[in-house]
Amino acid sequence: MATLALPEVFEMRLKVQELEKKVNSGELSLFERCEIEDEILELKEQLGEFDRLKFSDEGECLNCSA
Repeated sequence: MATLALPEVFEMRLKVQELEKKVNSGELSLFERCEIEDEILELKEQLGEFDRLKFSDEGECLNCSA
């Protein structure tokens, strides 16, 4: 997976929130809900990978400016 930049992470988190609102709205068919939930899981996996990789072995943030 390519390294994500902080603006990309922010956009992904906003997209997850929007998709979760759609799922919780009750307006989607079961098939649409399943597709959106799959997309949410994929985004959350990418965000989780980012969170796991953002700190160095010394506990310093790799994406923060020095």
